[in-house]
Amino acid sequence: MHNEATLNNDQPDNDYQCHHIFPDNARCGSPRMRNEQFCYYHHDSRRPVVRPHERLARRSTFSLFTPTDHDAIQESLGELLIRIAANDIDPRRAGLLLYGLQISSANLRRKQRAQQTQLRSQPSTQATHESEPKSNVDSQAQSYSQTTPIASP
Repeated sequence: MHNEATLNNDQPDNDYQCHHIFPDNARCGSPRMRNEQFCYYHHDSRRPVVRPHERLARRSTFSLFTPTDHDAIQESLGELLIRIAANDIDPRRAGLLLYGLQISSANLRRKQRAQQTQLRSQPSTQATHESEPKSNVDSQAQSYSQTTPIASP
């Protein structure tokens, strides 16, 4: 009688166990989902991938434009969006590439703004220096102050 009790304790509780039977007649040991007969892995809502070889073949390598101008960034962005929509690129890699394009776009915008401000400031400083007539008194005083040492008390 003692042996029967130990046998019952060693068997898992079948009420909470997945009902999937493997080819070697062993039963799946995972707990089943609530109000279902199978675990998450063996549930029929989890469908296998259709033609996995074709899916892997679509995941070929691709190239993006070097993000040197806004047109190249837009072309790369379009290519990435097409690949994301077709599920040809994994979401993590797509996110990293999109973030890289965002940084490139921001850096390019900052660089263009800096160049524009330089171009705006250069002609205005040259125009003011050229338009101001120098008087002989100012130029003589400036040359005198540069050449004459000042004695200290």
